[in-house]
Amino acid sequence: MSQTNSLFSPGSLLISPEEETGALDRFAGTIRFPTISVSEDSSLDCFHNMRTYSMGVWNSVFDTLEMELHSGASILLKWTGADPSLEPVMLAAHQDVVPVGDDKDWLRDPFGGDISDGRIWGRGTIDYKCGYSGMLEAVSLLISRGFTPGRTVFLAFGHDEEIGGLLGAKAITESLLSRNIACSSVLDEGGYIYSEANGDVVAEVAIAEKGYASFRLSSEAVQGHSSVPPDKTAIGMLARGIVALEDGSMPAAEVPSEISSSKWLLSTIAPTVFSSGCKENVLPAKAEAVINTRPAPGSSVDTVHNYIKNVVEPFGISVELIDNPSVSEPSTISSTRTMDFKALRTSILNSVVPGTGFRCGVFPAATDSRRYSLVANNTYRFLPVHLDHRGIGALHSVDESISIPDYLRCVRFYAEYITRVGSKG
Repeated sequence: MSQTNSLFSPGSLLISPEEETGALDRFAGTIRFPTISVSEDSSLDCFHNMRTYSMGVWNSVFDTLEMELHSGASILLKWTGADPSLEPVMLAAHQDVVPVGDDKDWLRDPFGGDISDGRIWGRGTIDYKCGYSGMLEAVSLLISRGFTPGRTVFLAFGHDEEIGGLLGAKAITESLLSRNIACSSVLDEGGYIYSEANGDVVAEVAIAEKGYASFRLSSEAVQGHSSVPPDKTAIGMLARGIVALEDGSMPAAEVPSEISSSKWLLSTIAPTVFSSGCKENVLPAKAEAVINTRPAPGSSVDTVHNYIKNVVEPFGISVELIDNPSVSEPSTISSTRTMDFKALRTSILNSVVPGTGFRCGVFPAATDSRRYSLVANNTYRFLPVHLDHRGIGALHSVDESISIPDYLRCVRFYAEYITRVGSKG
């Protein structure tokens, strides 16, 4: 281990009230840019505008760190460490947000960045501009305190995570691979602070995440007049298959010893799209449904595919994998015995409210870390945000918001983690 800077030690960062106010204002400013996920041929103006804003309000960061742009809007920042022989480490967040839906359903402007009632309001406050802004704020504070890392620290900010990360995180990963750059670990979103039914409050680090695959179910029957229906209709056959899937459950994979949380260990299947028929008195010849699945660690896309086929084929239903860029296998289980994990655990426990528990679990959704894992030995997922009773459902919800203490906790957490993990070899 090497401590590169005697002016700053882990856990010693004190933030003045003036700095806290400035941090909140800068964060709220990023919310005002409607950086909704875009495809390859869409305008990147909002992302360019937010980057220009960020370079202005966190000028010391962009003056000190080397910046690269990938796929037009994804940002890779490199904070060169004092010892080039040490393996670098990466922290990741994404700039893009999901659409707001009907903004009339929101009590406040979804892109207003309002600070009121002890919270910051707007799309992306939790998912995931608290990470983007929190990391930049933390690095800015560390620079102002005279800290320099012992090993290189990368900050990766993709711009299309919500639609698969194929432009941003993938391009950043390919660039690092082309230069033979490998990180000891990457820290991304995915673990949170949860309130349990028994009243416990627990910080959960996700050391694995589920995969992603959607399947198209199809059933066929004779088209005809609805006044003389046959025993089996296309819609009825498909409906029976979906009910059978919902009534069953995937076999549980063996739980690795590192996983201390039983949440989200099963692969899940959810029907999301249903289409059939053209007229109320015509029996359709075909019915189709899309089901979205999340294969758990220890399972696979093929395993889930075979399970679905075994359940629904007796009802006359065919199954087809929807082969698109979002398909991904469940991740491997990252080690809890590394120096990076120990730095992460200590930083979490020093950042959360005293009495908060700690555990390792699995994140049920897909993140950009599935791309970055190709350049990292281990992948960890956590940010110190206390989710309400909706749990992960709060991330894409109407009236998305984060409490002021939680955002400031993010800043302190990232600062401490960078200090600990960046000072060790």
